[in-house]
Amino acid sequence: MNKIKTKVVHSQTKTAWNIVGEQLGTKYKIARVPYYQSEGNDYEIMNTRNKTEALEHAEFISYCFNNADKIKP
Repeated sequence: MNKIKTKVVHSQTKTAWNIVGEQLGTKYKIARVPYYQSEGNDYEIMNTRNKTEALEHAEFISYCFNNADKIKP
């Protein structure tokens, strides 16, 4: 099984984490995990939680690609 090497990076234009391929010649963006950010100081905790949760989801997706041989026999 071909393993796709990926990493998680923050989007430069959107409130989202991107799962991108690390190898030349492969598809660059594999997935996007967006998160919602509210305006104002009252939402700082919620915004941090949303961003952190989205990062955890993105890291899980990346882990699955990087460890496909361990997940699927």
